[in-house]
Amino acid sequence: MYAKRFIQLFIIFLVTIFFSMIFVVYFNIKGYFAQSLVLSLVGYVILVIPLTILTLLKQRKKFSHDLGTGKSGSVFQNSLNTLDNIITLSTISPDNMASSSIITFKQSNSDENVFYCVSHKETTRVKNIRFNNKVSVATWFDKQTGSRMSSNSVVAEIIENKAMNDEVMQHPEIKKLSDDFSNNVIIKLKINSALVESFQSSPVVVDFA
Repeated sequence: MYAKRFIQLFIIFLVTIFFSMIFVVYFNIKGYFAQSLVLSLVGYVILVIPLTILTLLKQRKKFSHDLGTGKSGSVFQNSLNTLDNIITLSTISPDNMASSSIITFKQSNSDENVFYCVSHKETTRVKNIRFNNKVSVATWFDKQTGSRMSSNSVVAEIIENKAMNDEVMQHPEIKKLSDDFSNNVIIKLKINSALVESFQSSPVVVDFA
């Protein structure tokens, strides 16, 4: 847990106790049972509201789009801007079996063809990438335009330990994917070429090489 989140929770805890006690004193509630019941109910209500707001803000950051200085108004970028930052990541196991999983990503703020994902280090996708770093990705599609992006030409890199801390320092957008990196690794996906499709236009191949 980051120090910022710990401080937020501590402040919320103090505010909860403070207002709960004010409620008990203001209404002159007597008796251990009555005070405990009121403190619990009022404290719960006061505590839930800010925690819900923090959760919603966290989810909003996780699924929001980042428009960095290195991103253009290309067909590729325009397609991503209409989509949720969720992809299907396909990897190959040592026994040559395909495995697909759904994961959220953050696009690099400097390179539009670089995605970051955060995953537990013991997941199948991480184990597969350690064996074979050639992967495939595909986004959801926009219901109105049918816009989507897919690529079979992606190179994955597992970033961990000290290198993970350095990468987060250089790309703080990664922090929006997780509050805890202790048992996780960063998956860096570099897309060499991609296919952008939609209902409104012919498929376009975008080459980043």
